[in-house]
Amino acid sequence: MTRPTPSVSVIIPVGGFDRYLAEQLSALTEQDYPGPVEVIVSDNRGDPRLAERVHGLAATVGPPVRYVDSARLAGAAHARNEGARVAAHDFLAFCDADDVVRPGWISSLVELAQNADVVGTALDASRINCENALKWTPTPAPTEQGKSAFLPFAIGASMGCWKTVYEALDGMDNSFRASQDVEFSWRAQLEGYTLGFDPEVRVDYRLRSRLRPLMAQSFRLGYGSTMLRGVYRPRGCPPVHLSKVVLAWIELAVRNPLVPVVITRLPRGLWVRAVWLRAGELRGGFGYRAFTW
Repeated sequence: MTRPTPSVSVIIPVGGFDRYLAEQLSALTEQDYPGPVEVIVSDNRGDPRLAERVHGLAATVGPPVRYVDSARLAGAAHARNEGARVAAHDFLAFCDADDVVRPGWISSLVELAQNADVVGTALDASRINCENALKWTPTPAPTEQGKSAFLPFAIGASMGCWKTVYEALDGMDNSFRASQDVEFSWRAQLEGYTLGFDPEVRVDYRLRSRLRPLMAQSFRLGYGSTMLRGVYRPRGCPPVHLSKVVLAWIELAVRNPLVPVVITRLPRGLWVRAVWLRAGELRGGFGYRAFTW
């Protein structure tokens, strides 16, 4: 069924004073979408500097920009939900403050949504990241993105959803500190909604370029992914095989940074990321019974 060209609310969750936000807002100004568009910046910290910054940048952005204080509860899911709650338009498009959407991003999501309820596109990290960041966090090829061991998913940094569908599903689950986009996508499909994914790259994705933020992000990702597997295991999601986890830890022990990189072929940052990812995986896996032999 072909749907009419919708009006679009772009929702950007922000966890603090983000120095890249101006670049993202500039990219949204360059979109070619012909319908009405608004941009909602949802501030999960309640930082007065950010409110001031958004109001200052609004004059330089094509679409109207609104600021929403979503600091009542910490979490990107809550920030997205608060943005969706006040959205004035029919279709919700989600992106992140530190990324850069490419021209045609909104149009591509809306086109996908003509035949699906929840949609997403592929990301690319090669354009806007330094060499270290690219070494530390390998990015799957666009054709491999949006896939999982259970159901496909839309990536939160480039996701769209009809507002009526988002409201019917009560938005994203803020109890997940990572993988909220995956959880929302899985839940939508299990409730009978459809998902569409475009492997064409539409967003330039920013990676962590410092070790401390990389460690924190990796732990959350590992924890969130196995929490998700455990929670959805009764609904058909396959468990995580503990034997594979043990083998991964053995490999990390053998390829540790004390061994020269020419032998391990594993940069220090990539090793650190893998360790924290696996640590989070263990914590979430045992806590939510995601493991089996």
